[in-house]
Amino acid sequence: MTISTTTPRDPDRPGGGRPERFSRSDLERSTSRTLHEGRWANAVVSTLEFGGDRWIVKDFRPRSLLVRNLIGRFLVRRESRGLMKLADVRGAPMDAFRVDAFALAYRFVPGRGLRRYPGELQPVFFPALERTVLDMHARARMVHLDMRNADNILVTETGEPMLLDFQSHLGTRWMPGPLRRFVERIDLAAIYKHWAKRSPGTLGPERAAALARMNRLRPLWVLRGYIGAGRPDKRRHKRR
Repeated sequence: MTISTTTPRDPDRPGGGRPERFSRSDLERSTSRTLHEGRWANAVVSTLEFGGDRWIVKDFRPRSLLVRNLIGRFLVRRESRGLMKLADVRGAPMDAFRVDAFALAYRFVPGRGLRRYPGELQPVFFPALERTVLDMHARARMVHLDMRNADNILVTETGEPMLLDFQSHLGTRWMPGPLRRFVERIDLAAIYKHWAKRSPGTLGPERAAALARMNRLRPLWVLRGYIGAGRPDKRRHKRR
């Protein structure tokens, strides 16, 4: 999937750069372009032009009555709440909101998924990604838990890292300290995995050791079964 999920505020826009939100009726009246159909229980992902801005829309409304009401409502509510916590975290989706019970939207910025990114990454890419994750942990008090899937890490047109798909996230405010630190290490080990593959010479011994420790624990990792942390869909749409 070739989208990224953040964009700078427009200083000339009223309200501090907040864009105009749209409703279901606006969505149905507007022309959208499908990016990703997904499986029967996944949202349909599309782009939409509205109010002079381009949006990503994740919509369960086209799914069956059972899926959209049982799975769709839950996942839309869950992911939109997580995205709203990330409003001030650089490298996360911006201006996210719920369109209705079955759909959410956030701002679109061009980019390319790390899995299929063909070029050489900037030296600052992985340190910047690490800062984004640490910021998410400290400021939003949440963990992503699905960054081993490289399609959930975007490389923008300016070479910056972005995070995508927060259906698997967990809030950490309620967690005892040892559990919170453990799930945060899961996130960090996920980005160190990609770091070791794409730029091993810059990983450093401390990060390499952290990755090795988490890899030893992976056979015992029960959190992968948590609802919303599904297997990545290999049928990703490629933007032309």
